[in-house]
Amino acid sequence: MRNPKFVEYKTASEVWATEQLLEQAEGGQLVLRFSALSADESTTLIHRLSRELPDHAVFQSRFGTQDQWVTILPLVSKAKILERRDRIRQAMAAYAQTCAELIRQYQSDALASEWTVDDHGEHCRFVHSASGQTVEAPFHGLVRVNQIDPYFFAVFVKSTQGLEPVAELVTGNW
Repeated sequence: MRNPKFVEYKTASEVWATEQLLEQAEGGQLVLRFSALSADESTTLIHRLSRELPDHAVFQSRFGTQDQWVTILPLVSKAKILERRDRIRQAMAAYAQTCAELIRQYQSDALASEWTVDDHGEHCRFVHSASGQTVEAPFHGLVRVNQIDPYFFAVFVKSTQGLEPVAELVTGNW
């Protein structure tokens, strides 16, 4: 995903039509910056855009300053997620298994020399020098799927050969 695109407005009444917003938000994050927007206007705009852009998250992303920001972020469709559900589950299992194996090898001084290690607190970042595979592994281990950190998982699937169908679903700059 590209860096956010910023569009400057004074008021909510100046916001482009839905079609133009969709064009601008295509493949990335769009941030609407307002120099004069009340809390009520912001809430009304967010509700309207949320209805008009069902495949996007719309939220206020800057608070308590003179200017206000409303972000439009494309979401992965539920249909795509369901279509790749089995691959996602396989990738999650592969991530958990890879974390456990790398932590076990690291703690027993048996880690292959191709891995660089950045031990930082409760996690350890492993990067394979040849493949570029990156694994951010928690030392405490992963017992349940809901313990997988979304950012760590995104980095793993984006850097692991064979997980491209899952990596395509990951949005954002990982």
